[in-house]
Amino acid sequence: MKVKIPFQQLLRAVKGLTPIEKSRLREELIDDKTEEDDKSPFLDMLINGPVFSKEEIKTIESNRKSIAAWRTKS
Repeated sequence: MKVKIPFQQLLRAVKGLTPIEKSRLREELIDDKTEEDDKSPFLDMLINGPVFSKEEIKTIESNRKSIAAWRTKS
């Protein structure tokens, strides 16, 4: 069941919690976030995937320039 609670009312309720309850709420919110992360392996792959080094990027740029120069000469 979903209930819409205005943000300010929710904030007051959270501020009224004991430190132990706040800690438990924090843990629950973190657990929810990790479940969402598990649902997106593609996003994880993009974030943690391989990246080009600066040297590799320079090589690619150089190759592109060489190919462009070769194409314009023909």
